[in-house]
Amino acid sequence: MRYSHNMTDLSQRLRRLQDIIDDAEKNNRDLSKGSKVRSVYDFRKNKSTYHAGTLEGAFRELKKEVWSLTSTYERNSNAIIELLILLQELERQKNDVSAVKVIIQKMAALSSAIPASKAAVPAALAIRTPPIPSDIRPDVEADIREIEKSFNAGLYRSAAILCGRVLETVLHRKYFEATGNDLLEKSPGIGLGNIIAKLKENNVELDPALTQQVHMINQVRIFSVHKKQQPFYPSKEQAHAMILYTVDVVARMW
Repeated sequence: MRYSHNMTDLSQRLRRLQDIIDDAEKNNRDLSKGSKVRSVYDFRKNKSTYHAGTLEGAFRELKKEVWSLTSTYERNSNAIIELLILLQELERQKNDVSAVKVIIQKMAALSSAIPASKAAVPAALAIRTPPIPSDIRPDVEADIREIEKSFNAGLYRSAAILCGRVLETVLHRKYFEATGNDLLEKSPGIGLGNIIAKLKENNVELDPALTQQVHMINQVRIFSVHKKQQPFYPSKEQAHAMILYTVDVVARMW
């Protein structure tokens, strides 16, 4: 695979992942059995070449980079949605070398459509509440003001969790609109992913990248309650991207 001399950060992440995969193939390392990531490496050779981390680390860095690019969502919405969908596919296929190589090639082609510079993250965030049904507007408005406060105070995990609450409110309302049934009464503990699945069952069209957004939010929520796991703290850029996307996807539901 060829990369331009003036590579974007995304291209660099993709190249690093490609290099690790190439090394796995060269040394006949089998990833298809779900073996530990460290088995990709032979630490007695090329130690300096692969000092940056493991295969899992490369996946993590790629995910961060794709999400940081969503700060340019208004200018690059189509390419970013496709990248998020491919990122989700990469998560499912990451133990299959052949599948990963194909996905990397597709992502590399898309990366050329996105400029190297990212949108600046504001020092203080002010969010305009999108047009939504009047019966849920007070709750959503209150959560959006809390998102602003959390982000501006540097509480990025709290801001991400509140994005999840906003999505829950609007998706429940969307389901009621489509079916006449109130999931809050029938399934009060239903998760975001299950709400999305039920909406799709009822032929409600949703943004293709919404599932990936929910995945990121769930990571924050899960690590908030399972203390034994390594906490996931969104960066300022990641939190900003999640907020922008949440407001944008809500605005396009009605």
